[in-house]
Amino acid sequence: MMEPVILANSKFSIGLLKVLCKATTGNVLFSPLSISSALGPIVLGAKNNTADQMLKGLRFGKMRIMYHYLFEEIYKEGEYKNLEPNHKMKRSLQLVNRLFGDKTVNFYDDYLDHCEEWCFASLRSVDFKNNPEAAREKINSWVASETDNKIMELLDQGDVSKDTSLALISSMHFRRNWLNAFKKGNGAAMFKTDTLPLGTIPHRQYQLPTEAQILEIPYENNHLSMLTILPKTIDGLPKLVDSITYEKIMEWTEPDNMIPTEVNVEMPSFKLQEKYDLEKALTALGITDLFSDKCDLSGMAPGPLKLSKVVHKCVVEVDEKGTDAEGGGGGVVKTLQSNKITESFKVKSPFLFFIRHNSTKSILFWGRVTPPPPVI
Repeated sequence: MMEPVILANSKFSIGLLKVLCKATTGNVLFSPLSISSALGPIVLGAKNNTADQMLKGLRFGKMRIMYHYLFEEIYKEGEYKNLEPNHKMKRSLQLVNRLFGDKTVNFYDDYLDHCEEWCFASLRSVDFKNNPEAAREKINSWVASETDNKIMELLDQGDVSKDTSLALISSMHFRRNWLNAFKKGNGAAMFKTDTLPLGTIPHRQYQLPTEAQILEIPYENNHLSMLTILPKTIDGLPKLVDSITYEKIMEWTEPDNMIPTEVNVEMPSFKLQEKYDLEKALTALGITDLFSDKCDLSGMAPGPLKLSKVVHKCVVEVDEKGTDAEGGGGGVVKTLQSNKITESFKVKSPFLFFIRHNSTKSILFWGRVTPPPPVI
């Protein structure tokens, strides 16, 4: 039951990566799973052309949308951590999605049931019409509490108004230590020598000149990994992004390309924090009716209804202990002594990375870091 969702989310993530990379020359960071699963409840309520556009844009085609089993698989490995005294326990991977509708909208009961069953999503009523500022504060407070105050003020003043009827909130908060920690160098640099899966782009089987290298750095328990794509030339990243397909990602990360190699890794610690109003990006993916008067969400509630806002925010912080590693001590640095040839993997911006849930091959985050890297 998970495979259609994984396939669709992977293809959607690549389409959105290309759109966002073309829209800005700066850093890019987003969680495709957070965005697509947040849009799941909208798909369940969409009809006719609106539904067709969304299923095509999210790369589902005629497949049934079912996030339930995928979330269960991801969350069963996301153990709870006690971050600070008196703090409530938090998952190391926290997906925060919710649909906020104006209290004047009467959502169908069977629609709400389907949202909870299929998408792990919930809907809350707020008073956009009479008090949009109070609604904004309520939404921001909820997001902050769900992300241990890592994502504050998700909605800025003016993001919602008395004309807002339906707002979709999506964010992903991630906290995990490396399997083997880095050593901290001068400034933002961090480094380690470790045996890690290292591959080439194109795949080494073609025996073609290497355009980029791809390195997998696992997090503790090996449930998740960061895969960093480093182009050979400083101007090689745009061409690489344009060439990415789902099939190529699968090929590049095959075991016969990702060979365990002794690697001297040097990379900067960095923090990315990006927020998107996704109307333009979703329109570029063919979802054009959702924000217009052509929108048909008649499966959600009686009367005309359109989506007013889709807001997505991501925060990823990478240091020598791990990714947003405030919560723990990190692993022990593993220094290898052998006669093998040691490869060098020196990460300089620009570079691309994605964070993957290994057992399902689901892409949880995509990021592009441009010079200078955003230092912690």
